[in-house]
Amino acid sequence: MKHNWLLLVFMGIFSASLVAQEAKKDTLSDSSKIDNIYTLQKKMYTETRNEPLKDKNFGIELNLFRILLIDKDISLTGSFSLFNVNRQAEIVFPVHYGRPEDQRDLNVLTVDCHFRYFLGNTQNGFYVSAFTRLAFLNGYLGEDDYWFGDNDIPTTKSSEQKIGFGVGLGYRIFSYKGLYWGTSLSFGRYVIGENDKFRNDSLNLDDDGEFIYDFEFLKFGFAF
Repeated sequence: MKHNWLLLVFMGIFSASLVAQEAKKDTLSDSSKIDNIYTLQKKMYTETRNEPLKDKNFGIELNLFRILLIDKDISLTGSFSLFNVNRQAEIVFPVHYGRPEDQRDLNVLTVDCHFRYFLGNTQNGFYVSAFTRLAFLNGYLGEDDYWFGDNDIPTTKSSEQKIGFGVGLGYRIFSYKGLYWGTSLSFGRYVIGENDKFRNDSLNLDDDGEFIYDFEFLKFGFAF
């Protein structure tokens, strides 16, 4: 009888231990499932809330700083963007027009096509880009002269069409109400057309040179 009683006690303790272990496993399993569901919901909520362009198809953008500085010198920069071609990218067509007050300086019209690929999961934030540029230049032939004299007037006028390619990077902030802001840095090179052809009294960072340098900071737009 004594041995039977000890056996029953041992079996009871063993059974209770098994039940406790199973209960602990179930608790850990339920807790793990809850954590996974919460993490997934948080990720889905974040990605959903970060889609301000979800119902937007295109946008128009202007550099307000250039507009405010317009006087006798005219320098305008704007762009037209397509957002619905690829929901992780943006196709944008920037245009720049420059007409200086001094008619001896270079007149410039450039038209670009940029493909910007966003590094995150949505059309927002940092991006890398590749672009091509068409440049239409009109001015007086000759070497650059940083100090034009009153009697130093060039006489031969000409024009040039150029094609270049390049890469860039930038950052975009889009609001759900449509307003957005962006900054970008681009570098490229002209491969078709004659370089250093025109006389100019500005630094050789314009489109008459071989290389393309672009930096935009105060560009604001509206998405539709």
